Amino acid sequence: MSVHGRWVGAAVLAVTPTTKHHVSRRSPATMLMVGGAAAAALGVFGAPQSAVAAAPDGFSCNGQIFYVATSTATNQLQLGVAGPGTVSFSPLGPAVPAYNAMGVDPATHYVFALRVRDAHLLRIDKAGHTTDVGAIAGLPGAGYFIGGFDAAGNYYVSGPDPSVLYKINVRTRRVTGVVHLKSRLQGADITYSAGYFWAATNDGGIQRINLGTGAVVKFASPLPAVKPGYGGAFTYGNGDLGFFNNSGFLARVHVEHPDSASPVFHLLSRQSTRPGGNVDATSCFAARADLSVTKTGPASVKAGDRVTYQITVTNHGPSDSSGWTVNDVLPAGLLNPSSPTPGCTISGDKLSCTGGRLAVGASNTITVTGTAGSGSTTLTNTATVFGNDPDPNPGNNTSSVHTAVGVPHGAIGSPGILSGNADQIPIRVPVNLCGNTIDIIGVLNPAFGNTCANT
Repeated sequence: MSVHGRWVGAAVLAVTPTTKHHVSRRSPATMLMVGGAAAAALGVFGAPQSAVAAAPDGFSCNGQIFYVATSTATNQLQLGVAGPGTVSFSPLGPAVPAYNAMGVDPATHYVFALRVRDAHLLRIDKAGHTTDVGAIAGLPGAGYFIGGFDAAGNYYVSGPDPSVLYKINVRTRRVTGVVHLKSRLQGADITYSAGYFWAATNDGGIQRINLGTGAVVKFASPLPAVKPGYGGAFTYGNGDLGFFNNSGFLARVHVEHPDSASPVFHLLSRQSTRPGGNVDATSCFAARADLSVTKTGPASVKAGDRVTYQITVTNHGPSDSSGWTVNDVLPAGLLNPSSPTPGCTISGDKLSCTGGRLAVGASNTITVTGTAGSGSTTLTNTATVFGNDPDPNPGNNTSSVHTAVGVPHGAIGSPGILSGNADQIPIRVPVNLCGNTIDIIGVLNPAFGNTCANT
């Protein structure tokens, strides 16, 4: 479904070389990569492919997201563009017989896929033209809907039996190994990042697939369990995971500690998309964009005052940004937060904003407002930007602002009792420094009279 196909269940890896298979006499395809695979947590494409240069008619890989929905016998490739709260699509090339297990070759930048009816290897160029490269020697049957590339440029697919993965060399169009899984794949697509394949399951879980050991581990995640499930998967340029739900939204997931026994998954954003059946996706992010974020706000406010923060995302290049997500966990002392900025939503204490293309040198500003809660405290607010593209300088992706909250005008400390017989009694009254006048007479016990020497 995506450049990184689907994986299911835990697996013991058994690589079985295939021999004695007849090779089609059609010209061999260049290497393909399914689902926009990222080589590591930084989201860089796989190992250097020095033997194959990017094809002149391959995609530019400056932030393309590819999408198909094979509800009928034909496919229309769609090019996705990220925007505020949405991903919009435009058709690319003519409609052709249905295919799936789509992905992008990190070497040539072609999109590759398998035709559903006969499992022929298809190659798609930057104009959307599809070439039937031919049959794959050693690949049985048809109906392959799961596919993806690893960092080395190997193409893995799964079809009628989701407990088996076939490793394919797309240049020679041969199956070069078979992975026998211990349990069945539960996701509809796989995508490669940080050294693993990943898949989203219908119940909102995420599976991690280790190609070296064949182990597949399923983790709980913040993905919503929304039927009919996540048909398309791809990897952002920074290594984040993108999952298209067939009901019509794209979920972006950031993974902390992907190698650990307990990875931490963060649902960064949801963008509305188009619904469809047999959804498949892939992506191509190679152009780098250094995004920074700067958060500003007042140094001090009074309890009950309106507080306004501004979050500015700036692209320092060297390439245009294809899109971004900003997350901000709002402090508990900020009441009734809201944002008028398109593409922003607030759920509980979490602000999530998505934006589209940002040219080199351009900025986009997000506004967040709320009410300062009661009591003296300090509001600490931190925003983080996640670029869609590889970011050469992640050190400027986070910004914080601190706002001191004081008591309102006229408020004084706890009531006390004055005693004494002198004509003058020293009085200390704690006063909010935000004010400039106090009324001592109003706080004196009437037994002392209505006159007082202010000192």
